[in-house]
Amino acid sequence: MQSYLAYRRFATHPDVLKARDREQGSSSTSPSSSLDAGPTRVPSRDEEIADPEEDLERQSIPGAPREPVETSAQEKEDPYLVAWTHGDPENLHSWSDTRRWLVTFLVGQIALIGGAAASIDQSAADSASAALGVSQEVLSLETAMFLIGFGIASPFFAPLSELGGRNPVYIVTLLIFVLFEGGAALSNTIEARVILRFFAGVAGSPVLSNAGGTLSDMWSPLERTFSFPFFAFCGFLGPVLGPIIGGFVGQSRLGYKWCDWITAIWGLALLVVMALWLPETYAPALLKMKAAAARKASGNPAYLSPTERHRLNVSFVTDFWTTMARPFVLPVLEPIVLLFSLYMTVVYAVLFGNFEAYPFIFAPYNFNAGQLGLTFIPISVGLLFILALTPFTYRHYKKLWDANLEEFEAEKAKLEKTGEGERAEKIKFRPPPPETRLGLAIWGTWLFPISLFWFAWTCYKPVGPWPAIISGALFGAGILTCFISSYQYIIDAYESYAASALSSLTLIRYVACGGAVMWTAPMFEKLGNHWALSLLGFLSILFSLVPWIFYVWGPKIRSWSRYAKHTSDH
Repeated sequence: MQSYLAYRRFATHPDVLKARDREQGSSSTSPSSSLDAGPTRVPSRDEEIADPEEDLERQSIPGAPREPVETSAQEKEDPYLVAWTHGDPENLHSWSDTRRWLVTFLVGQIALIGGAAASIDQSAADSASAALGVSQEVLSLETAMFLIGFGIASPFFAPLSELGGRNPVYIVTLLIFVLFEGGAALSNTIEARVILRFFAGVAGSPVLSNAGGTLSDMWSPLERTFSFPFFAFCGFLGPVLGPIIGGFVGQSRLGYKWCDWITAIWGLALLVVMALWLPETYAPALLKMKAAAARKASGNPAYLSPTERHRLNVSFVTDFWTTMARPFVLPVLEPIVLLFSLYMTVVYAVLFGNFEAYPFIFAPYNFNAGQLGLTFIPISVGLLFILALTPFTYRHYKKLWDANLEEFEAEKAKLEKTGEGERAEKIKFRPPPPETRLGLAIWGTWLFPISLFWFAWTCYKPVGPWPAIISGALFGAGILTCFISSYQYIIDAYESYAASALSSLTLIRYVACGGAVMWTAPMFEKLGNHWALSLLGFLSILFSLVPWIFYVWGPKIRSWSRYAKHTSDH
């Protein structure tokens, strides 16, 4: 709906009307001039074409992040290139804060439902296994395959957003997700449920591959410091909320199937809201609409967006396969991607492994399924605490940003004063290096292993359940600091390749999480609660060194990279 309305608005866009008037004026003097002026000038593959997203971010960096992008130099030379102009009302950086926060909230809700759907069924395992006549280990395949579907689908959906924009991918896949969840609710065999849950996970994965891009579409790197933590909070709150809902629903008269019905109804309600109010945020898709409106209004096929110009030389299929292959290549070639993938894999393996571990750990206290779900609440308290620190992390990053901005302005003023105006125009503002994003993690990451050791050696029946339950608050705080810092670092370090790098992280950690759901129960049976948790604690200590490694040696490591932005570029 919002994409259609945006297309309608472009029909009365000032630039479109200008194109119409230009063609009408030229046709009155020379009927063939407009057609001759257009397609004959097609840039070669080696000719630099202005990237609207890069222009948007570059113009937004100094001073006022939401300043609309001014007309590019190439557009001034070529009136048939459809790009953002100064004061463009459809430019994302012209949007109000209210509108951008609404989109951020909606994307956060997709993350919330995706996380809840991954964990809700496992909490009703007792009633489901009895009704289906299978063991709880076999029933765990539902959750495992959902997570694996999440992971393996993520590299495919990022390129799809380049075809028609982010909005259609969200809407279509959310609809498919609702249908598969409804199908799982109607199925009566474990085989059907496992298959349907796998495809529900596949359909639920676009938020993981597209959400980071959606936030980057709207928010500058500085503004992302306070917008991204909200999305991350929603992403982790979902797996915490799932056991609470599923535990009580599974033991109620509704039965385990209502876990899937609740997810399907929830998803359907969200689908309606997003179809009505979620706008398109992908700049090339918006510019394609603008170009289409200009062609229709003027009758001249020469009006093309930068992406359409690019497609004249490089097909979408070529770009699609290149982009889709990159998430599989990056972990092999990039130590940054590999180490952060392993780091996040440990975090997520423990988080989703808890669905299997908690019944073992709290078995001596005879909690029912609903009460067991409530033991996840302290994790959400820890998540909320880190979210509350966002103003402080923003203030710290802004101080670094302002210092770089002052240096940039002083250097530019010095060059202009010495008569080197041309050189002054070429220098670029350099935001703080990506390593500054790791400041939160180098301290907060230690809360992760501390919580595991606390949990391991307080889960004795004579001690009571509360010390073990409270340890979840440190666990929630630790994992959110890991996620926020890691994702922000990857986005800043890889920029145009960030979507592929994040897809690599998603692919590896969610496939591993699916395995963790299956091996957690046997590990706790063999090692016991105390040593199983301790083993995870020692493993988390090892990988908690990752943020420190890149905080200290990150610039050097990035200088070896083929894809990451080098220190000299900052």
